[in-house]
Amino acid sequence: MGRDQRRRRAPWLSRHPIPALLTLVALVYGRLLGAGFVRFDDDLHVYANPYLNPATWQSVARLWQHTYEHLYVPLAYTFFAAIGWFATVPAHVDGSLGQSISLAPTAFHLASLLLHLANTWLTFSLVRRLSGRSRPACLTALVFALHPLQLESVGWISELRGVTSAAFLLSALNVLVLSRGTPDPRRARLFVSVTVPLLVCAMLCKPSAAAAPLVALAIDRINLGTSWRKALVVATGWAVAVLPFAWLTRVSQTLPLSAASAWWQRPFVAGDALAFYLYKTVAPVGLAVDYGRTPQHVMSVPWGYLAWTLSVALLALGYVNRRRYPLGWLGAVLFVLFLLPTSGLVPFAYQSYSTVADRYAYLALIGAGLVVSAAADRVTSPKTVVSGAAVLFVTLGALSFVQSRYWLTTTDLLRHTIDVNPQAGFAYNNLGDLELGNGDLPAALSDYRACVEHDPTRTKAYLNLADVYTALDQPADAERALAQVSGTSEMTADDLSNLGIVLMKMNQPGRALAALAAATAAEPDSPTYLFNQANALAAVGRFDQAEATFRHCIAQAPTLAGAHTGLGIVLAETGRLDEAITEFRAALRLQPNDPAALDDLKRAEGMQQPR
Repeated sequence: MGRDQRRRRAPWLSRHPIPALLTLVALVYGRLLGAGFVRFDDDLHVYANPYLNPATWQSVARLWQHTYEHLYVPLAYTFFAAIGWFATVPAHVDGSLGQSISLAPTAFHLASLLLHLANTWLTFSLVRRLSGRSRPACLTALVFALHPLQLESVGWISELRGVTSAAFLLSALNVLVLSRGTPDPRRARLFVSVTVPLLVCAMLCKPSAAAAPLVALAIDRINLGTSWRKALVVATGWAVAVLPFAWLTRVSQTLPLSAASAWWQRPFVAGDALAFYLYKTVAPVGLAVDYGRTPQHVMSVPWGYLAWTLSVALLALGYVNRRRYPLGWLGAVLFVLFLLPTSGLVPFAYQSYSTVADRYAYLALIGAGLVVSAAADRVTSPKTVVSGAAVLFVTLGALSFVQSRYWLTTTDLLRHTIDVNPQAGFAYNNLGDLELGNGDLPAALSDYRACVEHDPTRTKAYLNLADVYTALDQPADAERALAQVSGTSEMTADDLSNLGIVLMKMNQPGRALAALAAATAAEPDSPTYLFNQANALAAVGRFDQAEATFRHCIAQAPTLAGAHTGLGIVLAETGRLDEAITEFRAALRLQPNDPAALDDLKRAEGMQQPR
C-alpha cells in the first residue's frame, strides 16, 4: 500500500489532531456561551466593578495604579474592560442575579472559551517540542482541554484572570523550549529575553503563575538536558520577575483567622491538597466551588496527617522510573510544581473557604496529560492507543458536558455546591442575596438561617439576617442578629460597610455612620465604601460632608454613575442647581437608561425654570 493510499485511509482525526481536538472542545464547552454571570465574585470583578461599568481609560489607569480587591492584576482587568466595551447593554434587572446590570455575559464566556482553545494549542505545541512527536502532544492536550476539573476555569467569568495568565505562561514556556533548540546563540538569547515580559504579563493577570521559575528549571533539567548553569540563569531571571508580584500579593491580602495555620501544619495541609487533586484527576466527580477543606478541617482528621505519603510515594516511584518513563517523570514533577503556590505551604485568603479549588489545577493537568502519554508509550498496538484515547475523550467530554450545566445560572451553581458540600455556608448566603434582590424575603430568611447554622462564623450572613428582619418589621430579631457580630475581631472593612447600610435601614444613623467611617478609614480609597458613607451622610442632612465624600468617591471611580447622581442630589439640596444638573447629566452619560438620574435631572431643570 502506497503512502498516499495509507494517508487517504487514515482517519481525519489522526491526520489533523489539533483542528479535530479544538472542534471537539468547542462542542463540549459550547453551551457555556448561553450561561450568565454568577453571584460568586462575578459582581466584584465584572458586572458591579465600579471601574468597569462603564470602563474608561481613566478607570483602567486607576487599576494599574492600585490594588483592587486585595490583588494587583491590572492586565486581567484591562482585558475585562476591553471585553466590556463590546458587551455593554442597556441597564436592566437580571433576575438570575437579583440586581441591575449593564454588561452581557456572552462576550466574556466567548473570550474564556477562545482562550482555553488557545491554551490547548499552546499545550500541544509545548509537548510536541519537548517530545518531538505528535501523539503524546495530542494526548496531553486532550487531557488538558477536556478534563472536568477545567470547568471552573472556563465556565466562571471571574477566572478569565487565571486562563489569561496561563496563556502568557504557556507562551513563555514555548518560547523557552524553542530557544533551547536554536543553534544561533544570539537568536537563542533573544528568545529567552522575550520570555521575561511574557512571564510578567502572566503575573499581572494572576499571581498563581509564581511557580514558573521552578517549572522552567524542571523542563530544562529533566527533558532538555540543559546544564545546571544555563538552566539556573533562566530560573533566576524568572524568579526576579515573579517575586515582586508574589510579595505584593502577600502584603495586599488580609489573611482571615480561618485561613491561618501554624508553620508545622502547612506541609500536612499541602500534602492533603496534592492527594485531593490526585483523586479528583483520576475520579473527576462531585466537583464544586467549595470543598470546605480548610486548614482547620484538614488538621482535625487523621487522614490530614497521612495524605502526604501518597504524593511522596508516587513521586518516588516516578523518580525511580525516570529513565524508563521520562515524560511521566516530567509530568509528575510539573503536576506538583504548578500546584505549589496554592497548596497551602504559603497561606492565602481563599483558605478560609478551602485550600483546594478546581481552578488551581488548570495548568497542573498538563502534568497529568504527560503521565497518560507516558503510559500510552508503553502500549505497542496503535489500535489499542487509538481506542484508549477515544474512550478517554468520550468519558472526559461527557463528564465535562454534564458539569457545564452547573455554570449556567447562579441557582444551578449554588444548589449544586450545597449538594456536594452541605457545609458551604457561602452558598446559602449567596442564594439568600439572590432571593433578597428579587424580593423573596421568606426564602432569603430561610437561606440566611441555613448559612449561620452551617457556618456560625460568617459575619455577612448575620448582617443579612438583620436586613431581612428589618424589612419584615421585626426589630428585636434584627438586633439579636447584629449582637452575634458586634465587637468581633473578624469584622472586615466590607462587613463594617454592610453593617452601616443595615443600621441606616434600622433608623440608627449614629451607629451606622460610625461603622461606615470605620470602613472608609480601613480602606480610604474604596469607591464602594465611600459611596455608602456619602449616601448615609446625605440621608441625615450632613450635606457638606456628603459632598466631600461623593467627590472623593468620584475621584477614585469617575465612571460610578450612582456617585454622580448622589452628588447631584446633594448639590440640589443646597441650592446649587447648575452644578447639580451637570452631575445628573454626567450620570446619564454613563448610564443613559437610568430612570432615577433622568427624573432627578428633570426635577432640577424644572426648579431652575423661572416661575
